[in-house]
Amino acid sequence: MKQIALPTYTELDVALSKTKLKLHPSQVHGIICGILCGTADKNAEWEALITGDEVAPVVHKALVALYEATQKQLHDFLFEIEMLLPADAVDLSHRAEALTLWCQGMLTGLKIAQVPLMDREPGELTEAINDFIEIAKMNYEEVVSSEEDEVAYTELVEYVRMAAILIYQELQGDTTSANQIGSANRLH
Repeated sequence: MKQIALPTYTELDVALSKTKLKLHPSQVHGIICGILCGTADKNAEWEALITGDEVAPVVHKALVALYEATQKQLHDFLFEIEMLLPADAVDLSHRAEALTLWCQGMLTGLKIAQVPLMDREPGELTEAINDFIEIAKMNYEEVVSSEEDEVAYTELVEYVRMAAILIYQELQGDTTSANQIGSANRLH
């Protein structure tokens, strides 16, 4: 099976610069992750939401590659989901900003998929969503380039990545289990 690769942060940034809304690449990846976590069905409206208008072929190609690669990474449950964030060589405050935008995008995607964000029953899913809300509010302008902040950023990125996987598994677990049970109970 052919491996679907995420477009790079720079490729997506260039593609998004050709759209009406010009969203941040990390925010777009978060939106797609949130939509995929919240709905098992392919949501046809996600692309128009991101572009805000008709889509140029280069933009469509990049967005479809991002969507399909992200969908595969989440669905495979291999804990290998990549987050579309700036490279480590980029200033820490810009990377922190991208992480907050990724979390904001994730929350937007969950909301689009009609996953309630507030007044949830206590549990791991609620805790992960609440953490995304807090990270989305992080003041990235106060982040300084220090060894301590670099370590904190790296740990936070890993936490967000694992929390996204947890959210996907929690929200899609019932659907996946039902499909597996349904196919196991069918006579072939």
